[in-house]
Amino acid sequence: MTAAPPFSEGTVLMPWKPGPAADSTGPVFVSVTDFLATSEPEVQQIYALGLELGETWPVLQGAVGVWLWGRPGQLRGGSISVWDSERDMRQFVRWPVHVEIMRTWRGRVRVAADSWQAERFDIESIWARAGKTIESPHPGAAQDRGRTVEQM
Repeated sequence: MTAAPPFSEGTVLMPWKPGPAADSTGPVFVSVTDFLATSEPEVQQIYALGLELGETWPVLQGAVGVWLWGRPGQLRGGSISVWDSERDMRQFVRWPVHVEIMRTWRGRVRVAADSWQAERFDIESIWARAGKTIESPHPGAAQDRGRTVEQM
């Protein structure tokens, strides 16, 4: 991962965490999540949960890899995850550990997501599109800009 991310100052990007499908050479499915917390203690708890969940990444079927990102000054953060397929990403979303985290935080934070199919894993194009989500105001704090937004 030699390219420099195109995100503005104030964005923290954790190192790439490869998954079991890290050597994928075909099409990939990319998902960018963006949560908005309501307080500093909440955002710190969510960051800690994200790091903990990231420790399981190497065993998730179909996971190519993930970056966790944060904008602590805006009480925001999320992930840029790359998968072999949309089906693999959806299996993760339904994974009981993830479901329990979502259930615990439902009603306390807002989540937006952007996802797409890419012809191949290309870091520059993934970061460019992810940057549009990260650099935009969170739809929960501003008008929705066409991204999926749900109250957790």
